Amino acid sequence: MNDHHVIRRGALLALCQFDAGREGDPDLVRDGLLGGGIDERLADAAMALAAESWAAREDMDALIAPLTADWPRHRQPLVDRCVLRLAAFEITSGRVPPKVAITEAIELVREFSTADSPRFVNGVLDRLWHDAAEAQPDETSTTTGEPS
Repeated sequence: MNDHHVIRRGALLALCQFDAGREGDPDLVRDGLLGGGIDERLADAAMALAAESWAAREDMDALIAPLTADWPRHRQPLVDRCVLRLAAFEITSGRVPPKVAITEAIELVREFSTADSPRFVNGVLDRLWHDAAEAQPDETSTTTGEPS
């Protein structure tokens, strides 16, 4: 596993703990990552990513909700919900290319969630990515400021 995957994996584990009510005890969550074999440097990076994604969860939930109307947040498996938040955060913050965030999200749910989760997560994140791309102004159509 490369470091970026280990960091995302650790961030997902931390987010699941936060979502389960342990957001107020980040030291305990970090200790769990260390006890799970993640080295200190990567655990710190995972905790930072988890904290940023957790802080943005309401915004991410608002982006995801219209795309999951048939499967609302309270009905989603914990892992799927946290993976969607993490990947949506990475996509919307521009931290990584959307394809990377989506591929990593699919890998994480393959490892930790249900057999149907990869297809569900892929569909939601692909729609989120394309909706965000459609909302961006087309830079090729902007004027250069020169008179015609």
